[in-house]
Amino acid sequence: MRTLVVALVLVTISSLAFAVLPTSLDQYRQQIAEKAGDPKAALKLWFDGVYVYLLVDKELGQQCILEMDRWKEWDSRSFRTFRSQIDSMPYIMYSYAKGATPQNGYKFDPNNYELVFHGAINTKPFADKPEGDFVKMFIRSGGADLPRPLTMQRNNLGQYKMYEFSSLYVGVRPPETARIFGDDIPESTDPVWTFKHWLQGILMYLAGDEAGLQQMNALMKEPDENLHSFHGTLTAEKAYIWRSYVVGATPENQYSVPDITNFEVSTYFQPGEEPTDTAKRIRMFVRSSGADSARPMILERDDRLQWRMSEYSSLCVGVRKPVDPNAGNF
Repeated sequence: MRTLVVALVLVTISSLAFAVLPTSLDQYRQQIAEKAGDPKAALKLWFDGVYVYLLVDKELGQQCILEMDRWKEWDSRSFRTFRSQIDSMPYIMYSYAKGATPQNGYKFDPNNYELVFHGAINTKPFADKPEGDFVKMFIRSGGADLPRPLTMQRNNLGQYKMYEFSSLYVGVRPPETARIFGDDIPESTDPVWTFKHWLQGILMYLAGDEAGLQQMNALMKEPDENLHSFHGTLTAEKAYIWRSYVVGATPENQYSVPDITNFEVSTYFQPGEEPTDTAKRIRMFVRSSGADSARPMILERDDRLQWRMSEYSSLCVGVRKPVDPNAGNF
């Protein structure tokens, strides 16, 4: 009887939207317990985890994605490919939100979005498995012509978890961008210069110099006067995150940056990803003394060949806290 009920639900629902993104793993697990018996709701929960990973908190996002995964193998080859794709081209995953298209830069509200499904859902995709144990469905992307398949498996609690989704992180049409990104800054034809002076603007702002906000925004593809895209990290309490990208600033010296007008950063490109004369978009990594792995960012180049910061959410993630010089003193 349960299979019949699920089938009726699948036939009548064409899109799904509910709730804001989770803020804790416990909250997410509660949503799974309440909703993951419906495959469409389960897929929506999986996307919530992906959007937490891309837009809010990498660590929590990873936990959520694995919580909704059948295999839970974050370091497997397929997951490494998945992470590489969405870290460098996050708009692939944004494209599945209803209304997100190349024309609007794949803009959507992660706390209020819908998924659009295509066709009937197959509750018996494998002939040798009982009906309902696996389901195969298709979902539409605003950046692709054809709907894309995925398969989910039901566990012994009746919850559907992601089983196979390799088609979901295949590339989509890139977002259409403005031909000119803001003011003319001739030096910004060098992506490292662009990042360094963008970071300098942040450090100036955190030191109380409002001119830093203007400098930072001038080097962004989409200026953010309200700082929403920094996820609450441009505060005095979190300033050490940004200082950690300066060479010589370490947890042991409280991430000290003696002179924000004269500092160095350590950046690099992955082999084969170095910028070319015709590249419009690049992924560049910066090292942080407070993190074990370098962090990626995306820069885009306009028709003047000037680079602007485009995607930098990985830089907002926390690092090791400054070492208290008084720790251990009694």
